[in-house]
Amino acid sequence: MGMRSDAFANVSRILDAARRVFATGDGGDSLNHIAKVAGVGVATLYRHFPNRQALARAVYDDIFAAEVEPLIAEFGRTGAPRDALLNVSEKVADIIIREKGLVASLGNVTEETTALLERYAEMLTPLLHKAQEAGNIRPDIVAADLPHLIAMITAGLSVPTMDSSVRRRYLGLLLDALNPARASPMSTA
Repeated sequence: MGMRSDAFANVSRILDAARRVFATGDGGDSLNHIAKVAGVGVATLYRHFPNRQALARAVYDDIFAAEVEPLIAEFGRTGAPRDALLNVSEKVADIIIREKGLVASLGNVTEETTALLERYAEMLTPLLHKAQEAGNIRPDIVAADLPHLIAMITAGLSVPTMDSSVRRRYLGLLLDALNPARASPMSTA
């Protein structure tokens, strides 16, 4: 059973307001302030999101669905799974760097990123097998490894002062560990 239309509208307004407040720090980032920016009562916010971390998770989930999910889908359509995984990893790192206020409210960003990526296990499994059959990914990698690997790699390389080309180089180096026998030449920074 779906959410009532008024409840859905409230949740949408809350998520939009939370994303803006987390991003800008506009007037503080208390849940009371987020409710005010969303134009809903604080009780309405708490009815849908019992705490700051739950709200931050929902915002991260929305960002992930809009920006990362299409890249995960690309993993299945491309003949270059390494590049697709590199693009996914780079996008996650970009989000972590860009959404500093959100990340601070998430708690453990590596854990939250892993949880989001685990949702795509069904989609990743046949794609991983296809890439392994083509010799693009080592045979000892299992689909359950990918969320953990991507989350750890991206969290570790989400340094705001790191040049994006240097970050991409290091992401590529770490992803080459998925198949060292067929590692791609590293770009120069």
